[in-house]
Amino acid sequence: MLKEESSFYSRLLSSLVLWGVILIALLFSLKILEMIIFMCFGLVAQEEFYRMQQAKGHKIFRLAGFTAAFCLYLGIWFFQNVHAVGYSFYPFFEQILYFGLLTILFGQVIWNWDKLTNPIASIALTLLGFFYVAFLFSFLERISFCKGLPFNADAALFYIISVTKLSDTGAFLIGKNFGSHLLIPHVSPKKTWEGLGGGIFFSFLAGTFLPIGFSKFFVGFPLIDSILLSVVIGIIGAVGDLAKSVVKRDAHVKDSGHVIPGIGGLLDLIDSLLLSGPFFYFYCLFRYHLYP
Repeated sequence: MLKEESSFYSRLLSSLVLWGVILIALLFSLKILEMIIFMCFGLVAQEEFYRMQQAKGHKIFRLAGFTAAFCLYLGIWFFQNVHAVGYSFYPFFEQILYFGLLTILFGQVIWNWDKLTNPIASIALTLLGFFYVAFLFSFLERISFCKGLPFNADAALFYIISVTKLSDTGAFLIGKNFGSHLLIPHVSPKKTWEGLGGGIFFSFLAGTFLPIGFSKFFVGFPLIDSILLSVVIGIIGAVGDLAKSVVKRDAHVKDSGHVIPGIGGLLDLIDSLLLSGPFFYFYCLFRYHLYP
């Protein structure tokens, strides 16, 4: 019992510190700090994914995957803030990046053919680590630099992170204290339907009260949109958490890493955001007719 309480408080403190730093950066619009945090979080989480695959005996082309991820994060910042042509050139940059990564991976396989036991799996898992972690997580940075919104882009990022992580908190608290009906035990043996409901309820509360409590920060963000989105985000965040559980279960590990007390790894911290972030970005594009 004492061990469980200690783990809970460690998890709570770690979450408050890590996300507190990010939310402070958002409130004060410290764009460079935001980019550095996203890049560090994304690269470390990607490393954790690769490490789990290597533990299963697969060869991973880590340098190629990390280089592509670094270029992706840097490219989003560069074409939004530095390049004179502007963000319109960015889709072309992404196409070159993906083409280059795939070409390099096949080149690696051709060069190291005699040393590889399963070359196609090596390519596939390197790409999966890039797209599942780096690519999906990059949508938070895209939201941060999104232009043309009727409300502050930092407020948008503050919203998606707060709603998603409060949903995680609600799922954990309700599931731990009241959960009795298992959700998908063959994927995640501890997640319950009560926890899912608690997560959606907490995200609903966050979506309702954030625009009211931070009204000056959320000027232009429709309250009805916030409420409806929060419910969907609660569901999508839960799917993101389960997706990470699939990865860990396949690798036969409890946590993706051990860098965060009470939580595990960075991938354990950002898992739900890997799907909720892109969802909210697409909402911004279609709702306000923006060009990606």
